[in-house]
Amino acid sequence: MRNNRQKKQTSALLISVVLHGILFGLLILSSLVYHPLEVMGGGEGDGDMMGAVMVDTGSAAQEWGRIQQQKKGQAEKTKKEPEEVIEKTEPKPTVDEQKLEQQKLEQQRQKQLEQQKAKQEAEAKAKQEALEKAKQEAEAKAKQEAEAAKLKAEAEAKRLAAVAKQAEQEAKAKAEQERIAKEKALQAEKAKAEKEAKEKAEKDAKAKAERDAKEKAEQEAKAKAEREAKEKAEKDAKAKADAKAKQAALDDFLNGGDVGGGSASKGGNANKGGSQGSGAAMGAGDGGKVGDQYAGVIKKEIKRRFIKDPSFAGKVCSIRIQLARDGAILGYQRVSGPDDICAAALSAVARTKKVPAAPSDEIYNKYKNPIIDFDLK
Repeated sequence: MRNNRQKKQTSALLISVVLHGILFGLLILSSLVYHPLEVMGGGEGDGDMMGAVMVDTGSAAQEWGRIQQQKKGQAEKTKKEPEEVIEKTEPKPTVDEQKLEQQKLEQQRQKQLEQQKAKQEAEAKAKQEALEKAKQEAEAKAKQEAEAAKLKAEAEAKRLAAVAKQAEQEAKAKAEQERIAKEKALQAEKAKAEKEAKEKAEKDAKAKAERDAKEKAEQEAKAKAEREAKEKAEKDAKAKADAKAKQAALDDFLNGGDVGGGSASKGGNANKGGSQGSGAAMGAGDGGKVGDQYAGVIKKEIKRRFIKDPSFAGKVCSIRIQLARDGAILGYQRVSGPDDICAAALSAVARTKKVPAAPSDEIYNKYKNPIIDFDLK
């Protein structure tokens, strides 16, 4: 705003200098056009004196232009009518004419003064309005700045209050944490003391329990040793009795069983002297071997259901069977042989379902998958 004011002052100064230059030029020109007014009357004393006249530069310029145009028009008119040359002598202005001219000039001067005054008033009014506007802008700016400063101060006050509140909250939180930590420390010490006391009690109790357990274990070990010795003696006696009973049962099974319908006295299945047993894959039975005797029992039990036909002469069919521990036939497969005799052999195995169980695990493991040969023998 200050720079604008300086620019306006500089422009006004330049305009004033230019106008004064034009004014001086017009004054010089007017002195050439108008005759100086003489003071009327020597001894009459009622003549009017002309004082200094202020001339408006704009009006003077207009008047000068009008005179030049008038002279130019007269010159052109003279060129158009060369024949009519009329000599005219300019009459000297009279006192009335001079007064009239003075009145006209005075009126022009008054008019110029009024215009200049109106212009000055307008400029003053514009200047005043500019000053008022600048004042209003300055006041608005100051008000805006004050409002901004107030808002900034309020914001800063709020921020400081928030910071203070946060600091207070942090202090309270820190104090609370310290209180909790202290309580936890006290509780930890108390718990530690209780734990140590409990551990000591448990350690004492454990030591006592270990002593009691050791004494009890020694007593139990002694009792167990006595019991095991007694059980071993009983087990040995029982094993001997079982072995004796098993041997008796095996002898009864092999010598007096009902497989084949015979008996030991009649010699149906008994052959203690070692009869020649049949059965190709089983091998010849040695009467002194229990396993071979069991193989003969299996073959004899199945062959009881084998339907022979004279057409089987010279033919042999081998069938493998799978036995369970209780003698049940779990499965069977044809190994070799013609279709006709194998059909009869497979039918015999299927109808048998089960054979006597092996007298021992050792014999079962040896004969749980035997191969039986079927022929006309």
